[in-house]
Amino acid sequence: MNSYSYLLRRFQTYLELQKRVVKIHPEQGFTIIESLMAIIVVTMVIVAITPPIFLAVATRVQNQKAQQAMQLAQREVDQVRVSVEKGNYSNSILPSLPTLPSEAADNAEMVPVPTNFTCGTASSNACPVDINGDARNDFYIQKFRTKELSYGNPSQVVAFQMGVRVYSAIAEGQSGLLTNQASLKFTTEQGQQRKKPLAVMYTSVVRSDLKDSLIKYKAFLEL
Repeated sequence: MNSYSYLLRRFQTYLELQKRVVKIHPEQGFTIIESLMAIIVVTMVIVAITPPIFLAVATRVQNQKAQQAMQLAQREVDQVRVSVEKGNYSNSILPSLPTLPSEAADNAEMVPVPTNFTCGTASSNACPVDINGDARNDFYIQKFRTKELSYGNPSQVVAFQMGVRVYSAIAEGQSGLLTNQASLKFTTEQGQQRKKPLAVMYTSVVRSDLKDSLIKYKAFLEL
């Protein structure tokens, strides 16, 4: 920006000098050399300010996608939570329970990344989402549950930890996907959304219409 300010001051000084010359010789116009110098200065100014413009535009697009991804994650959680809190559900419609090592069975962050980018009941699936109706996938949503508590006969899951990860469409087919959320830093390209989810949400979902719901919730917290 210092070079930009310097060039701008030089160009302004140049124009002031030209005004004085015109006053002395009103019939004299700009020479070819003077015109070329003006074009060079303007070109250098444009080159100096173009990268910040690209940076701002790319960062804005990334942040907008991250906001959409967070809204999708919240929608998935809300849909499940409403059904569970009303008791209007069966275990089969809940997010799937992945098979994890015993030492990580209660840790939603340890659930592996998706490997199948198609809709399915397994936690390894990530369902495609087209949010603008252009017949092209914009995001992939992976959802699952861990640390569950069942109750009743037949047994029904009444409390669990739910996880949702929303990946950008460009993550499909990428190797080395990660589970931690992408950083929304300044970027001129696609940032971290090739490898990392744009939105990550882990939350507890508990059925609230049981007479001893509070006791069940306490038992769930102690798992």
